[in-house]
Amino acid sequence: MTVDPKKIQKRRFVRLDAVLSAKYRRYTGNPVFQSNFNVGKTINLSVGGVKLSVSTPIPTGTKLDMELELSESVKLYAVGKVIGGEEKVIDGISRRIEKISFLEVDKEDQDLMMKYIFNHLRKVVRKNK
Repeated sequence: MTVDPKKIQKRRFVRLDAVLSAKYRRYTGNPVFQSNFNVGKTINLSVGGVKLSVSTPIPTGTKLDMELELSESVKLYAVGKVIGGEEKVIDGISRRIEKISFLEVDKEDQDLMMKYIFNHLRKVVRKNK
């Protein structure tokens, strides 16, 4: 049996292409987002991190408070760190795509994130059958 090298998962966590609303700001340690935050959109999501489309670059190494909106009623708090980024044109608009590694995610929030990812992947697999 041969294995297609492109299909080998190289990451520790499964990654889902997903566009979700995300609030972020420089790290304060406060999980409540009432004011003084920026809004971006996820490009993809895993339990280990996220690619985030933002309007202005965030310096590599910046620690962030993040609120990811899985649905109207499910919002997750995470602490992330920017590990790099790149400029991309999306729908004709120049955007900054930041790669963010999660440093802290509450166990319950991590479970909700895994459930979200696997439920969406399951739908894709069923759709393709």
